Amino acid sequence: MKLPRRNFWIIIAIFVLLSAVFFLFFAKNNTPKNNIPLSELKEAKKQLNIQILRYDEDLFSLDMNNLEKEIERLSKIYPPLLIEPNIWNDPVRMEGLRAYLQDTVIIALHEATEKAIKTDIILRELKPAFGYYKVFYPNDSIPVIITMLPGLDLSVPSTYIYDDVLFVNVDMYLGADNPYYKAIGMPVYIAERCEPVYLPVDIFKKAIVHKHLARAPRTTLLDVMITEGKKLYFTEMMFPDLHERYIIGYSEEKYHWANHFLGNAWSYLIEKNELFGKGEALIRAYIEEAPFIKSFGNDSPGRMGAFIGWKLIQSYMANHPEVTLPELMEEVDYQKILNASKFKPQPK
Repeated sequence: MKLPRRNFWIIIAIFVLLSAVFFLFFAKNNTPKNNIPLSELKEAKKQLNIQILRYDEDLFSLDMNNLEKEIERLSKIYPPLLIEPNIWNDPVRMEGLRAYLQDTVIIALHEATEKAIKTDIILRELKPAFGYYKVFYPNDSIPVIITMLPGLDLSVPSTYIYDDVLFVNVDMYLGADNPYYKAIGMPVYIAERCEPVYLPVDIFKKAIVHKHLARAPRTTLLDVMITEGKKLYFTEMMFPDLHERYIIGYSEEKYHWANHFLGNAWSYLIEKNELFGKGEALIRAYIEEAPFIKSFGNDSPGRMGAFIGWKLIQSYMANHPEVTLPELMEEVDYQKILNASKFKPQPK
């Protein structure tokens, strides 16, 4: 049956439209926003060897009746900086370990960790991230990851690198509503980032990024804002499909406020001559942990200086696609970055 000429052209138009939609969808899903083709990611992932050693689990599986021999056995698995040579022959240290393993709070934290932290899930989320990492830094090795249960030690970062070993304090990722966080007086604005989803992100944002971030003087607020912005941008490139609020660690409401009033916050810093201001008090006010920033009002999220720095870096990289991630991380001419970013968010 022959189609009427009008219907024929309608069908052709629909076909062309669907083809265009398919092409755009296909292109989007094969080149994420870090501009790394998925084919290149797939190839990089083949070379990965991600090793996660669950020291927290291994400790609680020890035979308490043969603790000295058990620790000697673990010393063959873990580095000396974690298990000192011959420590199993030190009665005082062994007694301290025994007390730790029998502490009711530590036991409760371990049980919570068993429920919240799953090695297979962490590996599944880290594999594409480390795949992107190897594309950006092909000559870098993947650090061994060791999970720890220090007992809510807030004096150290939740993730950190030492001697090329990456440590993760898993008791800092038990879920925002974990009762022990409230018991130790952890502020809500910090506890809300104690969800398991932040563990893989923090591995890059708090630890690995420092291997590539060029050292530069913290002179002005702008210097620190750009430095913090680099950290967030670096992390974003490893998790291109993750919502931005998880990169910065904001609730939906805080992320919306930060985006909506970005121009207002930027204008305030310029008008008050604080962008090039100096002094630790000024820097702490805009960069460090806080429920809100006094200058921006009680509804503002803390760390807005880092958020603004991140958006500035995004603008800089968008306007300079020729700049690679390693080159960005090495650039310490912050005035150059500012001028070349064309960053001019408008107040609402």
